[in-house]
Amino acid sequence: MSAHRVIGRSGGVIVRAFEEGDLEAYRRWLQPEQEWHRWDGPYFAKASAPEIDERLDRFRGRIASGEYAAESPLSRAVIVREDAPDEMVGSVSWHWESEESDWRRMGLTVYDPATRGRGVGTEALRIWTDHLFSTTDVVRLDYSTWSGNARMLGVGHRLGFSEEARFRDAREVRGERYDSVVMGVLRAEWEALPVHAALG
Repeated sequence: MSAHRVIGRSGGVIVRAFEEGDLEAYRRWLQPEQEWHRWDGPYFAKASAPEIDERLDRFRGRIASGEYAAESPLSRAVIVREDAPDEMVGSVSWHWESEESDWRRMGLTVYDPATRGRGVGTEALRIWTDHLFSTTDVVRLDYSTWSGNARMLGVGHRLGFSEEARFRDAREVRGERYDSVVMGVLRAEWEALPVHAALG
């Protein structure tokens, strides 16, 4: 574990920086036939295998050059279990919703279906939210999901996020209409919560 840059720990889950050794597992999990695509943004087009290869080749270059490690905060990180710190089970990320107002939107995916439903996503998002609030001056963080992803909605409710927006019938998944939902939390609300991750 000493070789890994640990971002935080909570409830048997670790979020850590990507390393080059993670990229083959990452490539496998990103393939379009993986089951998690049914739940995480199934309304978006899936990347093809060649597109995934191209994306990961660029990421490999950013890791090798030190560009990725120099990001503060990191734009994406690996989720592992504490008892298996080399086995990626998911990832977290963030992107600008509005850089002008320092509005960042988070992403969370648990890839491994054997791991899903065991609290890994909840603990990973707890770590990631703590990390982003502790390393930036943001006043709010949020994530977007859809009404058919009950587990992702449950993660937010368990962690004290509020439903901030619901766009009715905005998503079509497997021939049915679902709402698009944004779950968010303000810094003051988050800091008032009793349970936080151990960072670093």
